Amino acid sequence: FYMGISRKVNTVSHVLTFFIAAVASCSYYAMWAGLGVEYKTTDTTPRVIFWARYLDWIVTLPLILTNLALMSRSDTPTILSLVGNIVLYVICALIGALTVAPYKYM
Repeated sequence: FYMGISRKVNTVSHVLTFFIAAVASCSYYAMWAGLGVEYKTTDTTPRVIFWARYLDWIVTLPLILTNLALMSRSDTPTILSLVGNIVLYVICALIGALTVAPYKYM
């Protein structure tokens, strides 16, 4: 049955979608297993930071945007600016999560 429904050609969209799902699955498994976790106890309230989530975002979000941009037939500079901006976004989010008080709320 599987051989009857298999595609003859894998497109870039299929490959990107597979890698998005694979990386996200590995990341969520790592968070579940406690591998991608950092405990911040230097702040007034202890926090748990799942840095595996940010690693997941830094890989999958550019792939998602690239997949959408390729489906909409965007040009290369547009795709590169989208990917660069989303990487900057994730880095800023990670810095915000790792920052402790009193600098956190300035």
